[in-house]
Amino acid sequence: MSKKKKRSSYKIVGEAQLALRELRLERGWSLAQAAGPLGIKSKALGHIENGRVSLTDLRVREILEKWGLTYFDFARAKKTVKDGIRNKPSRVFVRTVLTNKDRRSYQKVITKEVRVLKVLRQMKKLSQAKASSLCGYSRPTIGHIEQGRIELERERIEHIVRAYGFEVGEFDQMMGEEVLRDELLTKCVQRIESLSPEKLRLINSLLEVKMI
Repeated sequence: MSKKKKRSSYKIVGEAQLALRELRLERGWSLAQAAGPLGIKSKALGHIENGRVSLTDLRVREILEKWGLTYFDFARAKKTVKDGIRNKPSRVFVRTVLTNKDRRSYQKVITKEVRVLKVLRQMKKLSQAKASSLCGYSRPTIGHIEQGRIELERERIEHIVRAYGFEVGEFDQMMGEEVLRDELLTKCVQRIESLSPEKLRLINSLLEVKMI
């Protein structure tokens, strides 16, 4: 009786597998970095990309969600792959060794959008863990967003804003402000810390009156 072939001995690499690999490489993630949010080992993710593990539409959506991406990102990556294959039938993937400086996950580009999202989270007194639960993202993804390590498209920004319980218009209004709430708080704290005890008591009295 012949032994059954292991599923891993077959390779069916379709557009879905190539698109997921494209998304991972776009962000400069190693297999280990990308596998972390999925709760699997890098070898398992490698089997997915190499077509050794069947890939359903549901599984694709689960991966995208845990990576903090949308199906639109996936569709775009599929088109990129398709165009690449169409234009270059003998396309060969060249492995480029990136330094930490080159990888997107190691670059910090803290835009005003990123800062406003962080301010909104803090205004609701949400921890990153709670914010990730509301958004449907992994906790590290929220951290990467606030550290400027993930590029933000408008669609994703609006999703996060609504998940935090705000209207998109409130986000846009804060984007138009010259000084953000976190900057004001920092300046106020710095000034308060330099005040004498007498002035502190005076300010405290004024604040108590305003709160009534």
